[in-house]
Amino acid sequence: MRHIVFCVVCTVVSIMLLIVCLRYVSNIWPLAIVNALQMQIGALCLAIVLLSNIFVRHWYSLLLAIASVVLAAHPTLMLGEFARAPAPGSGPALRLLTIKILDDAADDAALKKTVDEANADVVIMTTTGSLAGRRDLMRQSYPFHAGCDDSANSRCTVMLLARRPLSDLRFQLLSPVGSELISATLSIEGRRVRVFATRLSKTWFDTFHSFELFNITRILRETKEPVLLAGDFSAPVIVADMRWFLGNNRLSSVYPEPATWPVLLGPLGVSNDHVFFNAPLSVLSISRTDGNGKLGYITLLSNIAIGEN
Repeated sequence: MRHIVFCVVCTVVSIMLLIVCLRYVSNIWPLAIVNALQMQIGALCLAIVLLSNIFVRHWYSLLLAIASVVLAAHPTLMLGEFARAPAPGSGPALRLLTIKILDDAADDAALKKTVDEANADVVIMTTTGSLAGRRDLMRQSYPFHAGCDDSANSRCTVMLLARRPLSDLRFQLLSPVGSELISATLSIEGRRVRVFATRLSKTWFDTFHSFELFNITRILRETKEPVLLAGDFSAPVIVADMRWFLGNNRLSSVYPEPATWPVLLGPLGVSNDHVFFNAPLSVLSISRTDGNGKLGYITLLSNIAIGEN
């Protein structure tokens, strides 16, 4: 009986590892969720194999354990590939707060308290529903805003709020499913910086996610100012089209990033919400300030530095 269970366990783990390995052969979008959770799946397979060794020891289980470790470790290397450390002596020049609304019924009072405590210079808010009912929630503290007031932005899933004046405001739909990109220019310590706020579609619905990243790439190539791009990308950095996006646009990311999805996994999950940037910008720190999504929203607070080119 123990040997039968062992054979079943090894078969299941082998199939799981084989599915994960398909990412190294071809980019198949229906498996995007598997690719995103590669580290977690590898760790789970390792735990199952080690547990099975209590009952039956076999050379094949050792082989599976090695494969599990390799597949769990590789995402760590990929996450650090685009990380850029701040220059020595850099100090915070801008505080950025990104907010993802998980539940339309999230308590506005708690949300406003979180925003007030963050004391950020710029706030980016995203949701899968609509932010129309929250347009005036923080207008007193953040008089300069973009999104939801544009007649073309009927979905209103992205807002950009700032304490400093914003110029050259632009809004663009990225795909037929309604994903949005808002951009504006603001001045940081006498330097003009282009800030982008976005929310992308889920990677496992279709190829829309890659199409949206391509459209953002086209816009970024026309941008002359330093870029600060943040929001809900619905995918971690290890997914193939995200790696293509960062590499082609010479954008840097933060490592490590706080996990934001799935909410139930807490810190064991992956980061779907990012802050990307290019020189001379850098991120000094990034942290979650929402109590692990228990209040119906996720917030990330980043300290941004600006150095010499």
